Amino acid sequence: MSELVGDAQHLSPSAQEALRLRAVAALVEGRTREDVAAVFKVSLKAVDGWWARWLSGGREAPTARRKGKAGGRAPGTVRPRAGGGPSGRSRSPAL
Repeated sequence: MSELVGDAQHLSPSAQEALRLRAVAALVEGRTREDVAAVFKVSLKAVDGWWARWLSGGREAPTARRKGKAGGRAPGTVRPRAGGGPSGRSRSPAL
């Protein structure tokens, strides 16, 4: 466990998954949350989340997940502006 990692957000998804599984394994072995966070250079909040998912779902729970909001728009789509017009202003009939 002496191998330290840098900013985990810059790791590939598979490396992040391996990190999560190694951190959970350390908790299973009896390491403290604080120790695991320090060794793997992650936040206590991250360790707590991984541990909670491990307790609720076993090995598959802390594995790779998609990033971003669920149910988001497809890439390349544009949210329509309020008011209906292309400029965002509502159009009133010409008088």
